[in-house]
Amino acid sequence: MTNHDREEQIAMILAKRAYLYSLFHAVFGGEPALDSMERIYNEQTIGMLKTLRAEVSACEDGALASLHLGEAGPRLDEAADAALACAEMIKRSMGEQLEDELKSDFVRLFVVPGASYVHLWESPYVGKEGMVFQESTLDVRSYYHAAGYKLQAEKHFPDDHIAAMMDYLGRMAQRAYEAYADGNDAAVAETLAVQRRFVESHVLTWVDDFAAKVAQFDGRGCYAALAYGMAAFARFDFERSALLIEEIKASL
Repeated sequence: MTNHDREEQIAMILAKRAYLYSLFHAVFGGEPALDSMERIYNEQTIGMLKTLRAEVSACEDGALASLHLGEAGPRLDEAADAALACAEMIKRSMGEQLEDELKSDFVRLFVVPGASYVHLWESPYVGKEGMVFQESTLDVRSYYHAAGYKLQAEKHFPDDHIAAMMDYLGRMAQRAYEAYADGNDAAVAETLAVQRRFVESHVLTWVDDFAAKVAQFDGRGCYAALAYGMAAFARFDFERSALLIEEIKASL
């Protein structure tokens, strides 16, 4: 592979990271509407989920693919497969009935407190007594502010909501992509390093448990598949980013 080909490959990797983080922000950011659902099943998303599945299997000679997401969760390659299958199912069955069914699932799982309610925030999974706005929330906010990112409903809406995290990571990934396009490799490496610290401290600490909880109560299985797909992508991106940082720093 020539240097030019590798540079184009890295640019594509950086662009796909931004797209997938933004996709998961849309999935868990609110009740599904036609535009957000279209993002799940359009050709670009399906293509990227197929690529994710192939890359997970190839990473570290397949060793990463066999890692399980949590104690009883699927393997990374199985999670990527399930997310892809969900997107393809939505594409085949999209219509008013499925839209209503997925809206109902979202409300039951993430909006209305009850036996099947699943928290979308980090702090109930890592803090004390399932409370929100804990120390971890403030640390998340510090990452946001350092990047110039601020929630519109800050102080009224927990910063550690999974959709807000995915939005932040998507914006940071876009920043890394633009820095690479501008030839600013030092900024790329630093942005990737910040993202990697954030993912390690505030995503990998609970996203497997979140996905397992969704799977426990999601009878249709679509949100469970997307939650585990998000967890698989976060783990894969964490591992791959370390290699990218090393490669980019070596070129400085």
